Amino acid sequence: MRFESVTAHRFGPFQDETLELAPGMNIVFGRNEAGKSSWHAALYAGLCGMRRGKGAMRKEEKAFAARHKPWDGDEWEIGAVVALEDGRCVELRHDLAGRIESSAEDTSVAGRDYSHEILFDGAPDGSRWLGLNRRSFLATACVRQADILRVRDHPESLQEDMQRAAATAGVDQTAAAALQRLEEVLRERVGSTRAPTKPLTTTARRVAEAREALETAREAHRDFQERRAEVETLERAAREARHRAEAVEAALASVEAEALAERLREARALHEEFPKGAPHSVPEGGGLTRAVTEALTTWRNLPAPVELTGPSAREIEERIEGADAELAAARAVVAEAAAVEAGTRLANARELRALFPEGSPRVAPEEDARLAEVRDALRVWESLPELEAPAGRSVEALEEELAALEKRRRAPPVEPMPGRNAVWLGVSAVAAIGGLVLALVAPDLRTTGLILFAVGAGGLLAHGFARTRADRSEIALALDVRHDSLRRELASARAERDRYEDGLRRRREAIGRMRELADPNGASAAEAAGPAAKPGAESAAEPEAIADALRRRVESRRAGREKAARRGSQWDELQGLLAGSSFDALVAETDRLRAVADALLADAAEDPLADARGRGIARGELGELERRTAERRRKWSDERARRLAAETRHAHRSERAVEAGNKLREAGAQVGVTADDPEDLAAALEQWRAGRERLLEEAGERNESWDRLQQLLGERTLDEFADDAERLRLRADGLVDRVGADVLVETRTGRPSEETLENLRQEAEAAREEVLRAGGQLTEREHHLPSVADAEDALAAAERERARIARLKDTLDCTIGFLEEAQERVMRDIAPILTQTVLEWLPGVTEGRYTGCRIDPENLLVEVRTPGGRWRSAELLSHGTAEQVYLLLRFALSRHLTREGETCPLILDDVVGASDAVRKHAVLQTLDALSRSTQVILFTHEDDVRDWARENLTGSDARLIELAGRRRDAEGSGRTATT
Repeated sequence: MRFESVTAHRFGPFQDETLELAPGMNIVFGRNEAGKSSWHAALYAGLCGMRRGKGAMRKEEKAFAARHKPWDGDEWEIGAVVALEDGRCVELRHDLAGRIESSAEDTSVAGRDYSHEILFDGAPDGSRWLGLNRRSFLATACVRQADILRVRDHPESLQEDMQRAAATAGVDQTAAAALQRLEEVLRERVGSTRAPTKPLTTTARRVAEAREALETAREAHRDFQERRAEVETLERAAREARHRAEAVEAALASVEAEALAERLREARALHEEFPKGAPHSVPEGGGLTRAVTEALTTWRNLPAPVELTGPSAREIEERIEGADAELAAARAVVAEAAAVEAGTRLANARELRALFPEGSPRVAPEEDARLAEVRDALRVWESLPELEAPAGRSVEALEEELAALEKRRRAPPVEPMPGRNAVWLGVSAVAAIGGLVLALVAPDLRTTGLILFAVGAGGLLAHGFARTRADRSEIALALDVRHDSLRRELASARAERDRYEDGLRRRREAIGRMRELADPNGASAAEAAGPAAKPGAESAAEPEAIADALRRRVESRRAGREKAARRGSQWDELQGLLAGSSFDALVAETDRLRAVADALLADAAEDPLADARGRGIARGELGELERRTAERRRKWSDERARRLAAETRHAHRSERAVEAGNKLREAGAQVGVTADDPEDLAAALEQWRAGRERLLEEAGERNESWDRLQQLLGERTLDEFADDAERLRLRADGLVDRVGADVLVETRTGRPSEETLENLRQEAEAAREEVLRAGGQLTEREHHLPSVADAEDALAAAERERARIARLKDTLDCTIGFLEEAQERVMRDIAPILTQTVLEWLPGVTEGRYTGCRIDPENLLVEVRTPGGRWRSAELLSHGTAEQVYLLLRFALSRHLTREGETCPLILDDVVGASDAVRKHAVLQTLDALSRSTQVILFTHEDDVRDWARENLTGSDARLIELAGRRRDAEGSGRTATT
């Protein structure tokens, strides 16, 4: 996979800005606040999007939104175009604000949606094509600023992915999944002592309950006799409560008999006042008084008069109808214009459709792939440096001289002759002078000159010692110096020869690749190069001729693509007219708009329609007219409702005034009072009612005495009343005789009431019910005494079930232990894979300072080894070295966690900031080498990284992108714009 571009529709400080990327090495340079971190986050969000799972936003999601969501507006949208290894080119688009409108569509004309392939946490996640997810991609391939070591902080997020990569070659089943299922069985079918509803706890609880039930059965038999004694006590208390209630009843009966005798004396006195029976009835006219009172009440309660002002309800209704007619005419005019516009678009679409009878123009994907291979071959050829043959003596000559010197050193020493000292002195002087001149004049041979100078100076010194002391060790010392000089010169010559041979090899490989692409059918290189090259002769001009032929082929194919692009613009115009639908759908839509316009024109009135056509109402004006009409309609409807309510109240008040006047006249006619004015008639009726009330008051006093007599007698005669009093006295005497005179006197001293009697009766009844309840419970308890034998059997069964659950728990614990051991073996298997990948680049990145490493896959702890064999934790090294080591670990994780057949791009933000100049160059060279198989996107603000990119990123698959500074928003919003 590789990124082709990322588009920030609305992301951070960007709006509708696009970053185009090369397939290999990309270095994005920018100063502070140029948008590097925002583009880095945009690449991650454009590929992975954001989860759409249940629950509130997580802490890291809130931090990401707070950092990269635009400050103004609710839109937050990002898009990216990625190319997959299977040839698909997919455009991902994510609605980060609503998390609903997200898609992954093919960029071809078919526009197929691949969202269902990459769903993760409820939303499309492009890293699923790599076999990763948005969490593991962020932990491995996406390195944020100052965040290289974060993979050490949360290694558990990569454990399952590493197990899957090591054990199952990328499928979704791991030992962890089996462990999870076993733990679920252990949790559901066994549980723990902390789970109150699981079998392990419930069986223990059942054993305790059964043991408690056994003890309860034994206690029940001892408690039965105690309950029997309590029932006898309750029976005695019930009898005492019944006696107290009878005493109060006798006291109340005696008091009531005395009160009834007193009322009998009052009734006899009142009866003597009416010897002739009931008094005369109230003079005739009681119904007239009610009629007069009702008529006066109705007249006085009339509401205040209602005053009507302004237009009537009908006039307001006519205003509303006029506004509706104006709006209908405007809608008809707008619909008519839309129908005309649709007809024009249909005509244009029909004209463009005739240009493409066979459908859209297409470009063969294999042709694009072939053209990309040609461009890659030309880039490799053009990046080759010029070769220079090794200077100086050959390796063979130096080896022969070194062998001769070795032979000379092994030969027995020879005494120096006096005549040879002068010769040795001359040769030494010439060597010293010649070496010094060579070192000063020829910088390229400075090393050789210094060696000759050292040899000559050594000879001169040897001669001086020979004059005083001829020692054989001096000759041996000269031979050793010459031997070391020859060895260094031989090593330099061998390195130069290896460099020259490597350059020749790379040159031959580049020429062979160009020949293969220039002549895929097997023709000779000279024929592919054209008539400029002679057949059968391979000269220095032949590769350039092949390269020129390939360049002409690239230009020819580029011209053909530009022609296809021009026809593609007409095709795009046709697709724009169709707006994603078919031509038949456009025809149907045009017919529909015409039918709608005809219907609206038929319903519109002529005068408003003519006025709307004259004004030429546009679609935007229609919306404003609809809003204004709706406001006026609401206003006029409220005004009409208020007017209707006022008119209704006025009519109702008039009707009630007429009705009240009629009632006054009817009442006056009944009592003989008349007047022309209703108010005068009401005043006369008030006077009549006052006189009538005085007459009724005098008759009422006699009626009260008669009513009191009737109240005392009730439905009885005076003699019957006397008989009732006598019967009550006899009953009271009987109750007193039952309870005794002494108890009666004591009870009456407490002044009991009916409430007291009721309470005592309730108490006696409650005591009786308590006796019955206790007796019934005792009988029930006797019938349901628990069996001690049954309780013992239940305890034994519960203990057997608890033992079975304990055995199941031991079995599951043992199985889980075996699986955890297997899981640890799987984790140990992936450690050598990660170690081998890190070791591939570690010596070069650290300048050979560390040549070995080992990785603990459980916590991702890395240890490195020095050439001397000492091991040291990478976390204890300098910050820069630790970041370099863990950067290589991230690359190893991304390579081996990625699904087979795909490559995972690396997105790096300021990962060389803590490196010195030499190691920074080594890291950049390593990333450049990685970019030949993996897309690398490095964000930086350092000038030396930009300078390195300018010198080394020369091919078409690499790119240096320089971000311009972003100016501060004039309104103080804090966001910036690209310059």
